[in-house]
Amino acid sequence: MFVSLNKKFIYTIFIFFIITSLIFLYSFYLTYGIRFQDDLKANIVRNQQYINLLYENNLMKKEFIKLSQKHSDIKLPQEISVNDSSSLEKTISKEKQRILQLQKSYDDRYTSVYEGIKFVAASSVLIILSLLLLWFLLKRWVIIPLRTLADVSKNVAEGNLSQRAQPYKQRYFLDETDFLIDTFNNMLDELEKSISEIQTTENFLQKIIDGIPDGLRVIDSEHNIIIANKAYYKQVGSPNKKLKCYEASQHRTTPCNSNIVNCPLNEICNKKKKHLHVIQQFAHNPNKHLYINAAPLKIKNKTLIIEIIRDLSDDIKFSHEQKLSSLGFMTTSVAHEMKNHLGAIRIIVERILENRTNLREEQNKLLELVLQQIIESIAVPERLLKLSRLSTDDNQEINCYENIKDVTSLMDYEAKTHGINIKIEGKKNIKIIGNENDFKMILINLILNAIKAEKTNGEITISLQDDAHHNLIKIADNGCGISAEALPHIFEPFYSDGKEGNIGGTGLGLAIVKSITEKLKGNISVESKIGVGTCFSLQFPKINKK
Repeated sequence: MFVSLNKKFIYTIFIFFIITSLIFLYSFYLTYGIRFQDDLKANIVRNQQYINLLYENNLMKKEFIKLSQKHSDIKLPQEISVNDSSSLEKTISKEKQRILQLQKSYDDRYTSVYEGIKFVAASSVLIILSLLLLWFLLKRWVIIPLRTLADVSKNVAEGNLSQRAQPYKQRYFLDETDFLIDTFNNMLDELEKSISEIQTTENFLQKIIDGIPDGLRVIDSEHNIIIANKAYYKQVGSPNKKLKCYEASQHRTTPCNSNIVNCPLNEICNKKKKHLHVIQQFAHNPNKHLYINAAPLKIKNKTLIIEIIRDLSDDIKFSHEQKLSSLGFMTTSVAHEMKNHLGAIRIIVERILENRTNLREEQNKLLELVLQQIIESIAVPERLLKLSRLSTDDNQEINCYENIKDVTSLMDYEAKTHGINIKIEGKKNIKIIGNENDFKMILINLILNAIKAEKTNGEITISLQDDAHHNLIKIADNGCGISAEALPHIFEPFYSDGKEGNIGGTGLGLAIVKSITEKLKGNISVESKIGVGTCFSLQFPKINKK
């Protein structure tokens, strides 16, 4: 229970005064009052006895005189006379007066005691006034400065560093409390200055780490996030800076199970690992794979963990763009060379056909076939050039059949060298919205994977179907298939289950396919069986004509 110093001083003074007054009055009463009463009672009893004796003596004398008068043979003693009774009464009267004087003397003495009590009362009043003056001075010199410091300290604890303790406006004589207030205010000035510098440094540091494109967070052994950047909060989908690491990333209420999730904190703090590289998915976007590079950070006797979290979709996008760039550079060079030579041959054949009157019918047919093949050959580098152009238009209307036909024509030679036939079936009028180059890159990756997985004299079937709301494209092969253990992981970045050197790759091909499919607002699924084959299904929304 809180009791202010002001009340403590008042209660202490009051209790001290009551106890002191009671002790003083009781001691005074014991010392003087009871003794006076006892003396008065003793004197009154003694005087009363003396008067009684005088009365008895007087009565005896009267009786003796009466006997002597009745009996003549009885003679009075010389010391007894008739007049003695009157003198005895005078003596008794004097004794009564002396008793009255004695009582008056005791009354005077009690009066003096009463005056003494009045003096004590007056002294008590003076003592109370002195104590009140002392309390007023204590309040002004001690309690009010301490209360001022307490109020300012409370405001500072709540974060208001601009508050200051205000001393008295007129200070003629400085004391320790004045120096305490001045020192306290100077301390607050330095504290505010230091906190301002720390906040400036923190803001500068926060701006630096916010400029890092990858997610960054520093956590302690209690799973508290000490600092993080904007990229990280975007990855977890929450700007709340007070969440634990497992609350922010996995939406859990308890720490992650180390048997299920490869936790960098557990590996570094408990297993004493120096560096750790793991791939995780955060609950905010479970389809994104995040590459986490974690390392311990020693500060004094405290171990912190710093984590750099990279979104692998950026690497996938870079790999996709790098492939397109390499393809563009290659196809541009090849296409120009092919077009120049094929163009020259086309001109020669056309000149011959212009003067074909001297040619036989069979020769005419052969030359026309040559011209047709040259025209189709010229169309190949045209398609290559079209594929190599990095289009920025993500709202193109894509004719799926035509694009599939272009891609398969480019890869027809690769398929035939492996004895593989590519077949296209289904509807020819299916269209979707997106970037045409992205759609072709999906087809290239899936067809290449099918060619690598296919057996000799195999077949790849591309079918196009639709329903009321979706367009469906299936790419099926009758190759080696994918194991049930590997099937859930094939879309993960850097995962490759290739058993042979010509099959294994970087592990980014299917990750790129999945990323581009989602960019086109579609989804991809796969069915596979070892020794039977694999079928990839692409589902895209139909074009809303409105």
